[in-house]
Parts: sequence; structure tokens; C-alpha cells
Amino acid sequence: MNEMINYYEIIFKRKSFHLFRDVGKDKLSQTEIEDIQQAYLDFVPLYPEIKTAIKIVPANTVNFKRDAEYCILIYSEKKDNYLMNAGYIGEQLDLWLVKHNIGSLWFGIGKPDELTYNGLDYVIMFAIHKINDETKYRKDMFKSKRKDLEEIWSGDDLNIANIVRFSPSACNSQPWYVENKDDELTVYRYKKPGKRGIMPAKAVSYFNRIDIGIFLCILEICMQKNELKYDRTLFVDNGEDIEYTKSAVYKKIKG
Repeated sequence: MNEMINYYEIIFKRKSFHLFRDVGKDKLSQTEIEDIQQAYLDFVPLYPEIKTAIKIVPANTVNFKRDAEYCILIYSEKKDNYLMNAGYIGEQLDLWLVKHNIGSLWFGIGKPDELTYNGLDYVIMFAIHKINDETKYRKDMFKSKRKDLEEIWSGDDLNIANIVRFSPSACNSQPWYVENKDDELTVYRYKKPGKRGIMPAKAVSYFNRIDIGIFLCILEICMQKNELKYDRTLFVDNGEDIEYTKSAVYKKIKG
């Protein structure tokens, strides 16, 4: 099991900074930028064989108009489940940034100048800004708008479901459903028939596959915190426009 438990407490305070207002005048130093790049090398991927990389650029180079300092661009090889993999790694980055007082926003509509980097393809980015006051982070996660538990989970909640449901997602779409049955957790990418929210139709599958990677990261952190041991099996998601797409199965390890 990946050792990500140190991020558990960060889940409760993380916040999407849609606007970087009143966050102070502190600026990220070159050392902090280098720390981000170094930390990324230690994050655990779902698929070690998929090459990924990040590039950190000034925010004004990607049409970002919300007072961010920089944007972190994530690039990847295009292989099966590369979007899920990018979401899984990216959420570790998201939580690491919070832990180091750097505000962040998954920024799906950013337009980088370079769509390729070191032979890898652009996937998604974060907008970031130094935060000089921890009170700017979320004070009560449970006041955030999320689907009711029964909409995203069936079976025993394992004392983790009510935390996992606060995973971030594109346009707060929350495209997941978990079935807990016979000592197995089956995670689906869920798309309600005839409904896509405010995202363009062609973008839904793309971003929701990233969202599932984010969700799996948060799920596994919560499992570790509750000492739940499992064997994980991942399934290829090609982005089909169907209601339930199986993403992963976690088989409980007994004893």
C-alpha cells in the first residue's frame, strides 16, 4: 500500500482557490519552485510505466486572470488510463502544496503555450499562489457542497465514505460511485444519463477520468488512515459515454 497517510489531515483543509484574494503579498521563492519539482519525483503513480513530468511557468503565460503566481503544467505519455494516472499523481501534488502553504486550483481551462514537453503531451494544470495565512484554507470541509452519501456509495461505508466524498472534481461533477459488497470495493466512473453540468460535452469524459484518479488517491489515503488493507485491480477506461464504467476493484486482505 502506498504510504500517503501523511496527507490525511490535509484533506480537511484543502481548498480550491478560484480567486487568490487576500492571501498576502508573499511570493514563491526559486527554492520553493525547485522544492515542488523535487517533490513531484517522489509521488507515487498508479502506473509506474507511464512517463509524466511537470513544468512550472508564470501564470500570465496561460491566460490565467485570477492573480495566480505560477501554473504547474502536467504532461504525460498517452497510454491506457493516462488521465486517471495524472489525476492520482496530481492530487498528491495538490495536498503537498496545501501542506506547504501554497494555494492551488485544478485549472482545466488553462491554455499552455506548449502542448508537448520532453516528448510528453499536456494533460492539465494547477494555478498556484503562496498563502501567508492558514486561515485562508477551508475551516469546515463538511460545509462544502457535495452529493449525499447514498448517491455515491452503497454498502458499509467503512468509516471513510463521508470523507472520500469530498474529493475535488471538475466543475464539482463528482463522477464516481462505489459499491462495497462481499469484501470488495468496486469504483465506477459514473455519468448520469442525459446530464453533463456546465462542461462542454466533449470535455466531460476527459476531465472525469482525471477526477477518478483524484478520487482513488483520496480513497487510498483514507483506507490507510483506517488501516484497511487491500489488493487493487485497475481497469482500462477508454472514455465510453455510458452510465457506469468500472475503474478499480479493491479486494480486502483478511487477517
